[in-house]
Amino acid sequence: MARKITSLYINDKSIRLMVTSGKRISKLAEVPLDIDLEDVSDEDKEAELIEKIKHLFSDNRISPTRFIFGMSGLHSLSRPVVLPLLPKAMQEEAMTREAKRLLPVPPEQLHISWQIVSSDESRMRAFIVAMPRQTTDYLLNALDQAGLRPYLMDIKPLALARLIKEDTAILIDAQETEFDIVIVSEGFPQPMRTVSFPHDSLSYQEKLAIVKDELRRTVQFYNSNNPEKVLPEDTTVYISGELADNPDSFDSISRELGYPVAPLTSPLKCPKQLDPSHYLVNVGLTLKELPRESGSLLANINTLPGNYLPKPMSRGSLLAIPAAVAGVAVIATFVFIIQSTASDIKATNEQIDENNFDISRKQIEKQRLMADIEDLSGKIASLEIINDSFSVVYETISLASESLNADINAIVDNLVSAIELESIIHRGDTVSIKGISPSEVEVLEYARKLDSTRRFDEIVISKIKEIDTDEIQAQEYHLTLKLKGAD
Repeated sequence: MARKITSLYINDKSIRLMVTSGKRISKLAEVPLDIDLEDVSDEDKEAELIEKIKHLFSDNRISPTRFIFGMSGLHSLSRPVVLPLLPKAMQEEAMTREAKRLLPVPPEQLHISWQIVSSDESRMRAFIVAMPRQTTDYLLNALDQAGLRPYLMDIKPLALARLIKEDTAILIDAQETEFDIVIVSEGFPQPMRTVSFPHDSLSYQEKLAIVKDELRRTVQFYNSNNPEKVLPEDTTVYISGELADNPDSFDSISRELGYPVAPLTSPLKCPKQLDPSHYLVNVGLTLKELPRESGSLLANINTLPGNYLPKPMSRGSLLAIPAAVAGVAVIATFVFIIQSTASDIKATNEQIDENNFDISRKQIEKQRLMADIEDLSGKIASLEIINDSFSVVYETISLASESLNADINAIVDNLVSAIELESIIHRGDTVSIKGISPSEVEVLEYARKLDSTRRFDEIVISKIKEIDTDEIQAQEYHLTLKLKGAD
């Protein structure tokens, strides 16, 4: 009988469930959801989420014993890492140290997972994924309250990238509230970005323009940081989601970037009455267990945090077999062992003495070789740390510049007619605006327009005073804007 695999994907707008039997999709189900998964304080929304998860499984008569879970990549971070070859016992500490050094967010705010992808005689290549702890815990706790415990987990951009067959390609997935851009190079996703749209009421053309602009910047950023392996002109851009539903997207993106464009498709078989095009994240999650059907993506990390992993089977469970059969098996085993070892015990002792001598000699030789390797590894690591530091600084500056430009554009583009700007001061977490307005009405309208962009957590009209300019009465205003994510 073909093995059944169940996958569950949750975002702000829906919960999607898929069941496969072997390589064939047997069931697709979805329930709508209207919730901000980053707002973990709304208990009513959490209760609604839990109930909808329960009903989705029960209504479709699906046993929740084992399933793969997927969530959005929003605020998640990823990095490819190259380290000197280390013993397995040292890898956990080395990866934790690298994550602290490379990631721009404090580790206590993240769930960090990693995987050694390849290694040779001197170094190993790994991939690190860090997910926002608050959102991840919120979803996993909701699943737990619904009586569900996943055994594998992934984020959306990695799941979708698993559908790409080529080892170098570009992926775009646009949904109602966010979009993903992934550049896969030689099987590694780098970079991998999930970006929120400014607001939900954008038209298709407005979303397409934002996606193309971000895609162009991402490709330029990748090429400038990887001059030795710039994306070839025949690199395929795969698109899915809302953009794939509109045929104009393909020609528009191809003309803008000069790359061939194709739809992202599922490698799994599917009955004609089912449409898997809106369940591609679930398909990517399922491919974690079907490596032969998966694409060239090297990273296949289980991002499920350690404290949520299924507990290993207890010794009592392992021994829960019929007593009579267990007794016979144990007795037979011991009789065989005793008979076999009794006749050879003298020869075995002699062999042990000889092996101990060889082991001592090889340990001395190993210590000498390890000292040489450690010296060379230290030199290599120093050079790689310097290179990585420059790359991280450059990326950080580029991303900060993008955010700054977006803030300034929002402030200028939403300016109300007849209002003048005298100064804009950007302090990293707040922006101060000073200008002249005919009256308070225009200032209030300007503040409302800035708030509708959803780029700012708080907008404060800190000052309005009447002034005389060339015999015309006007208002001098001061606005203070608190940026998203600022403490």
